[in-house]
Amino acid sequence: MKALSLWQPHAIAIGLGLKPWETRDWATDYRGPLAIQAAKKVFHEKDYEWDWFREAKQRLSDAGVPLWKLDYGKVVCIVDLVDCVPCVSIQPKLKGTPQAFWGDFSQFDADSGKLRYAFKLENVRLIPEKERPEIRGMQGFFEVPNEIALWG
Repeated sequence: MKALSLWQPHAIAIGLGLKPWETRDWATDYRGPLAIQAAKKVFHEKDYEWDWFREAKQRLSDAGVPLWKLDYGKVVCIVDLVDCVPCVSIQPKLKGTPQAFWGDFSQFDADSGKLRYAFKLENVRLIPEKERPEIRGMQGFFEVPNEIALWG
């Protein structure tokens, strides 16, 4: 099964249904089930702009997940990756929506200058907290045991 590693709070935001799009500076033809793994990097205010950090913290709290309950190094959910589109094609539809908060939907990546793409994620299956398997993450798509799909 394919997996994608994300920093918190983005991984749990997908699991809670708050983040239906994942943005990257690369496209994919892959469609199908995808395990979302929370990277081991701890969500900390020093790594984000203060206003964004504060807002993310509030949105998670409103969804019932305070910061101290975030998991790291575990698969938090299984989703279906159903589409991949250039960010510029969905910017107008997302402007001002709650979903826009959770991604960088700019046309080009600020660091690399590459086009940005949005992966449409549907059919979210949140793995119960005590059953989340520990998996080592990697960059890009990586393979995890197919048994992980049993949680989804």
